[in-house]
Amino acid sequence: MNKEMLKKEIRVSQLFRNGYLDNSVQFNQVEVTTKDNSSFVRGIDFSNNQLIHEFNSEICVFSDEHLIKLHFSLEGTYCYQPLKHIKYLVQIPENHCNMFYYPTTEGRDIFFKGNAKSFEIYVKPSLLKNLLGTEFESSFEKLNSAIQNSNSFVLWDKSKFIPPSIRSKINDIIQCPYNGEIRKTYLESKLTVLMIDFLLGRQTSKLSKNNVKLLNSDYLALVRVEDHIRKNLKEPLKILDLADLAGINATKLKRDFKKLYGITIFKYITALRMEVAKSLITQDGATIAHAAYEVGYANPQHFTTAFKRTMGYVPRELKPAVQ
Repeated sequence: MNKEMLKKEIRVSQLFRNGYLDNSVQFNQVEVTTKDNSSFVRGIDFSNNQLIHEFNSEICVFSDEHLIKLHFSLEGTYCYQPLKHIKYLVQIPENHCNMFYYPTTEGRDIFFKGNAKSFEIYVKPSLLKNLLGTEFESSFEKLNSAIQNSNSFVLWDKSKFIPPSIRSKINDIIQCPYNGEIRKTYLESKLTVLMIDFLLGRQTSKLSKNNVKLLNSDYLALVRVEDHIRKNLKEPLKILDLADLAGINATKLKRDFKKLYGITIFKYITALRMEVAKSLITQDGATIAHAAYEVGYANPQHFTTAFKRTMGYVPRELKPAVQ
């Protein structure tokens, strides 16, 4: 039996009522679970008291004002489809991100079957202008034009992977350890740094300026490789094995991976391992030896050397934060 499509109406005055940065920023976590061929979503306000809703993978979305949305697919794949601007279909695979201009006209949030976790940030356009100053007009001329002319806008035709440093900042926000007034101060500082690094940071800004030309099949193959890397950090990750997984030769894999992700595949694997190890030490209280083992290092000393080379400090400096 078909279920009625869920409808999400974004009322800007309500969305930012308890927001951040002059009530111009709000973040949200969305989780989708699928069990017995039924999908359920939580983390979206449908203006009633239910916390979990059954749905058919699509949610009808309407906003009473134009908004900018930063979307991070932490798990699973997400799409946004504005109905009046079909060419602006936004596809965000797992561990990828994008930014788009949310029109007031009707659109669709689409979550593919399976489990999904998303982190999304809604931003009033005026906030970006205030936050970035002259950098906004010089770096985001097309977005500024879209805002002035009420046109749809998407930052990247092909969504970019979430750099480990950005994912770490998202985790800091999700796992905020404070309550009361200090919680708001902490989250505002983290959100500010996250947005600046996303918009102007070395990795993502470099990616946004590179008009990467890849066949869609090659793009999806690289997404598959990146997903395999992230889920198998404990295992040896050999280039030839990853190339076989992608269905291309090792030379093309290394070249196209750097072209798409803005970093060599070796540096990406190391950076991701170090960010995961850092989270294990600071959030889970893991020992350095255990964290090293969990990200593929049998020798803790080799791990410490790689950690210092990547992060700029040794892992034992993290331990006071959890004592």
